[in-house]
Amino acid sequence: MEKFGRSQSVKRLEDVRFLTGSGKFVDDLAPPDALKTYVFRSPVAHAKIRELNINVARKSQGVHLVITSRELVSWGISHGMEATVVTNLDGSKGAEPKRPFLAEGKVRFVGEAIAFIVAENINQAREAAELIRFEFEELPISLELAPGTTAIHPEAPENIAFDWGIGDKEATEKAFKNSKYQVALDIVDNRVIANSIEPRGCFSEWNNGRLHTCVNGQGVWMIKSQLARALNISEDKIRVTNPDVGGGFGMKAFLYPETLLCSLAAKVLGRSVCWISDRTEAMLTDNSGRDLISTAELAFN
Repeated sequence: MEKFGRSQSVKRLEDVRFLTGSGKFVDDLAPPDALKTYVFRSPVAHAKIRELNINVARKSQGVHLVITSRELVSWGISHGMEATVVTNLDGSKGAEPKRPFLAEGKVRFVGEAIAFIVAENINQAREAAELIRFEFEELPISLELAPGTTAIHPEAPENIAFDWGIGDKEATEKAFKNSKYQVALDIVDNRVIANSIEPRGCFSEWNNGRLHTCVNGQGVWMIKSQLARALNISEDKIRVTNPDVGGGFGMKAFLYPETLLCSLAAKVLGRSVCWISDRTEAMLTDNSGRDLISTAELAFN
């Protein structure tokens, strides 16, 4: 069998350092003088933002910066988080609502990021978050596992993200028509939650116009390219590194708001900036699992 061939087992080399406490994770590698951050998040699932006042929080002890969507707009950050858009059966594009890095006008899920606080230490950042005045008007929510009810995004009427299919439609219809027996059933998928041992985290630093972002992600290229587009700089000015990662399960593969916000804050302040999620925060923000229901029809000759 060829060296490094397919289907060959790979000997693990990392276990000894993990089992002896010698792993190096984001929080182990962040510069000791890095500023700490806290995210002010939505307490409700769906609401219009009536007031978001950060004036007192900005003046709180130890606070260096408070970022909301207003600041992002003033800095020219117009992109939202990126996602794959599926082509519908009729050839049109599936729903592609903007997913802002910080809530704009509305909040659409519990835990959505509204403001990003940067302070000397995490306690000061948390205390500043409590000084933010947030007034909102709650809107109806949608919990149905079927189309209809209140639309969360206007770009997705009846909350349908896409209507997708694959295969030969004519041949499939012919098979059903000519089959002796047909069976139809609804298949309900479980709610899937990725719950890693290590919550998400990152730190960012700038040096001579170049950005280094260390993130406990699953690869660097997607995060690098998406950061470049969001920040409107070339990819050769960005270096993304992954240290040891305490579990990912696909959940840590993407660019989340905190990575962009750390990068921005580090540039504005000229200091290293670090964000580490706590366990409660992780349960609100690290998962995109949902209940799914689909219909299957089987034909038998």
